[in-house]
Amino acid sequence: MTNSTSLIFSAEKMFDLLLDQPWHKHCELLREKDGRLVVRYNSGSKYPPHLRYSAGPKQGFFWDIYGDEMQSFELAVIALSQAPAPVDVGPITFTFKLDGQHVVNEGKQ
Repeated sequence: MTNSTSLIFSAEKMFDLLLDQPWHKHCELLREKDGRLVVRYNSGSKYPPHLRYSAGPKQGFFWDIYGDEMQSFELAVIALSQAPAPVDVGPITFTFKLDGQHVVNEGKQ
C-alpha cells in the first residue's frame, strides 16, 4: 500500500462548475482602498454594479452601486455563484413638482 495522493478535483474545474453563466466572465474581485474585498461586474458603464447581500425580508444577493465586504476569495466565489444576473445601476433621478413648477434632480444618469 502506498501513501500517494492524486488530485480528484481541481480548483479550476470547481470554478467552472460554480461560475457557469456567461456574465460571470466579466466579474472582478477587487480590494478597495479601505481594504474591503468586493465583487464588481465590469459592464463598461460609468457606474458598474457591485454585489451586495440583503438580510431583510427579501434575503439574498443583489447588485448595487456599492459592494459588500466578501471577506475572502472563496466566499466571493460562492456569493457570485448564488447571485442573480447583474443589472445596470446608477444615481437615481427624480422629477417632482414644487409650487406648480417641475424641478428635475441634477444627478441624471
